[in-house]
Amino acid sequence: MNQSERALILGAGINGVAIARELLLNDMPVTIVEQGDLSQGATSKSSRLIHGGLRYLEYGDFSLVSESVHERGILLNLAPHLVKPLRFAVPLSHRISGIPSSGLRFLSGFRVPGVTWLTSRFSFSSERGLYLVDIGLSLYDWFASKGNLPKHSVHNVGETGLPQINADKFRWMACYSDAQMRFPERFVVALLHDCQRIASEKGVEFELLTYHQVKLKERTAQIRSLQADSQSEREFIPKVIINASGACGDLTLEQMEVSSPRLMGGTKGSHIVTFHRGLNEALGDKAIYSEASDGRLVFILPFGDSTLIGTTDVRVEGNPLDVTASPEELEYLVGMVNMVFPQVGLTTDDINLHYSGVRPLPYQPEGKAASISRDHSLKEYEGPYGWIVTLVGGKLTSWRAFAEKVSDRILRKMGKSYFSQSKTRLVPGAEGYPQTEDIFKAEVDRLAEKYQLPPESIRSLWTLQGTHLEEILDSLTEFSPELLRGTSLPRQYVLWTIQNEWAETLGDLVERRLMLVFAETLTEETLRDLADCLVEAGKVLSDQVPDLIQSYQTHLDHFYGKAVVST
Repeated sequence: MNQSERALILGAGINGVAIARELLLNDMPVTIVEQGDLSQGATSKSSRLIHGGLRYLEYGDFSLVSESVHERGILLNLAPHLVKPLRFAVPLSHRISGIPSSGLRFLSGFRVPGVTWLTSRFSFSSERGLYLVDIGLSLYDWFASKGNLPKHSVHNVGETGLPQINADKFRWMACYSDAQMRFPERFVVALLHDCQRIASEKGVEFELLTYHQVKLKERTAQIRSLQADSQSEREFIPKVIINASGACGDLTLEQMEVSSPRLMGGTKGSHIVTFHRGLNEALGDKAIYSEASDGRLVFILPFGDSTLIGTTDVRVEGNPLDVTASPEELEYLVGMVNMVFPQVGLTTDDINLHYSGVRPLPYQPEGKAASISRDHSLKEYEGPYGWIVTLVGGKLTSWRAFAEKVSDRILRKMGKSYFSQSKTRLVPGAEGYPQTEDIFKAEVDRLAEKYQLPPESIRSLWTLQGTHLEEILDSLTEFSPELLRGTSLPRQYVLWTIQNEWAETLGDLVERRLMLVFAETLTEETLRDLADCLVEAGKVLSDQVPDLIQSYQTHLDHFYGKAVVST
């Protein structure tokens, strides 16, 4: 394929990066331009689950459920270091309730006339009962019949090995299987490493430009840096522009002065993280998927040493990157936990951090937010600015399938044949992954001895890099086991990350490379050491460090409610 037939991808979230990987595998050169950092939108603000969408069955989204459980199986095989099986429990109080309201939700998914009138005219119990959930989970098992995860089961509350939920309210738990991607931010970085490998193997050009913006002058894309100290500018004529900026898709088109009807109507989803020990113990190693008082289903998830609770579903306007969790949402999520685990007595003071993002959903001006389809689609524009493809919708689970669909459309329209290799291509870090816990523990001990690091450090690094870790540490000249203060991470690894993983700012490191925002304690010492690493890497000047740390602490407080501990 001619190198002039280059794709320009706007947005470096999971969908944009996945499409770049598919196109590179099909010998098409790619440039990704991102106005901020990798994964800073919905990718890093999701519930961090790889799931088939049990709730989508109620709205008749059978194709989405089928696709999602299929993709879940693929990801468990191709990225075992980043995607793990997780068993869920649905608390249930009644046997037969919820059938009328569930039926109406099902009909609303097909836009059946009169359903909205019936819903507004009559009040039906929305609480889903045992029989209804059992039927739904049986259907869910059928969709996932080719997978290797255990099928659903029904248990009495109080059985050994299950979450210690409210026995006064709930009588049964229906358990089923899905999966968790704890750090989708790291998944995106791994895909980008693979993009580099593919480009090198095939001799195809690949370029990633973060903190850059695109302007269109007729068919020419003019790209300039948004960093004050950079004069970086370039331009080329792309064969196709792929608008993969998620919920910011309309804003992206507006910035490029491309006329388009409104495409995005995303809803805000907020989450909280707590290290409450009593909740951790009551939850155990399983997740809860429970119905709140308003009928919305909310997750309570084991998340390392903490618990992740989410999410809400609130219509919003304005810039999706400006949203934060409201006090009402925090109270809602805390109340949800206390309904399921009243013995815990969780309060908003127990929230270690919160985060909020906007789903890239299609614009739907009326109806409940929960009824908006989570499926994905393409909107194409051809005019004086060239061929522009905008991605609408999508979810974390279906990134690979969506990338296939987009790449197939683009290549076929160019008269090229499309061949998918991503169904069997391992994600970097998955090669030779330990098959059992004993093998994994032995590997941790071996690496700890080899690099004179605590086992805790190896486990932390393994979570970030998988089996790629040893190659990285071997590449460091005269490796030193000196740790970043307040963390278990080697300082030399942090420098490697800055140099090799497109990190430019403190936020890039804390939130989307090293995942320190999710640590129970984040100290000023840690931020100072990170800032010093950025200075050493030539990203900032030493006299900028005090203001940099102060402004970043303000950012953490505003967007995450995360306190930095003074040292």
